[in-house]
Amino acid sequence: MNNETDPMAAKSFQEVRQVFITCFEPQYDNWAPDYEQNLSLLEYKSPEYLVTVLMQHFTGDPAHTRVLDVACGSGLVAKKMVKLGFRQFVGVDASEGMLKEAENTKLYQDLQLAVLGKQPLSVEKDSFDVVTVSGGFNPGFIPIFVVRELCEATKPGGLVCISRGNFPRPEYVSYHAELEEELTKMESEGLWTRLTDTKVPRFVINTETEELEQDPEKRDYVPGTVYVFKKSN
Repeated sequence: MNNETDPMAAKSFQEVRQVFITCFEPQYDNWAPDYEQNLSLLEYKSPEYLVTVLMQHFTGDPAHTRVLDVACGSGLVAKKMVKLGFRQFVGVDASEGMLKEAENTKLYQDLQLAVLGKQPLSVEKDSFDVVTVSGGFNPGFIPIFVVRELCEATKPGGLVCISRGNFPRPEYVSYHAELEEELTKMESEGLWTRLTDTKVPRFVINTETEELEQDPEKRDYVPGTVYVFKKSN
């Protein structure tokens, strides 16, 4: 096996790394066409982990389950869930370009453009069996207080599943602490019960790494957390 670094692969990794670090909501429209290919290069596992952990706690009939896919992006979560028998999806995202990609999957019955935090979540309360958020709860994206809107949208007894990377940068560490505080507060208020906060080891390649390590066993990965909450009856 040739262990020499592929210059094109390294160049591609560096370009994608830069996009991943600097990309915020207004730029996602431009990123949308290459989004899934780029995330694959970064070994981004958020949707996969989310669905895997969710299914450890889901006991309903997938075919009759209404799913609200928040920060749906191009539809990565729905693509995985449909393989397990889920058929009813509503997607919400702040990027029109991403929503076009999601529409192309033909998996969603409804897609909504909304910048959460600035605009309310435009869905009926107590109307979804499952609410998912893959990677959206990070600084510069979904404000922490929006988590209460997600709980409100969930049916009593329904599940809210959130996956996010535990990035080491100070702003992410601070955001994580504030998010944990709010999640715990909501539990103490009796709004829901925490079923799990599963730690996952390889959420995404650490984008602080400037060069792509060719040996996967030597790569530096950011760990992540997948939360599942059950809304109180």
